[in-house]
Amino acid sequence: MAFSIFILLTFLTCTLFVAMKKELTIVENTFIYLLILVLSINVSWIVSHELKFIEVTKEPVNNTAFLFYRSVILPMILVVYVNFIQKVNTITRSLLITIASLIIMLLLSGLTVYFDIFTYKKWNFGYDLLYFVFLQWIAYYAFKFIRKVEDREVKYS
Repeated sequence: MAFSIFILLTFLTCTLFVAMKKELTIVENTFIYLLILVLSINVSWIVSHELKFIEVTKEPVNNTAFLFYRSVILPMILVVYVNFIQKVNTITRSLLITIASLIIMLLLSGLTVYFDIFTYKKWNFGYDLLYFVFLQWIAYYAFKFIRKVEDREVKYS
């Protein structure tokens, strides 16, 4: 059941990204996606295998659902988040988008616990919230950095 739900969520997340009007260039979207992907893989490895704060299921089908969650859904949600943040002009709307993104990621984390994809040992949803805020911060400032580098490159070429 978890596998089919996470396949559907992966499909919906990717479809949302493809269908939305993007404010970022393909380079910026790719950079953010790959950066968040690398961070997500490394943090999940450290937290689950090195520190043993989370136990990831060994069942192959649920482990595949975990891979979709970690490697596709989370990075795509953050890429969509940065695209949406660039569309709005007010602090209130950007705050609402940030909170909505955090709620979606926490609900997905809750699904992983519900379907026994994760078993929290020395971890909880508060740590997940801090991790997701950190990922949002990294995604946003990675966009700012790449935009600054692109602008500087255009000025000097």
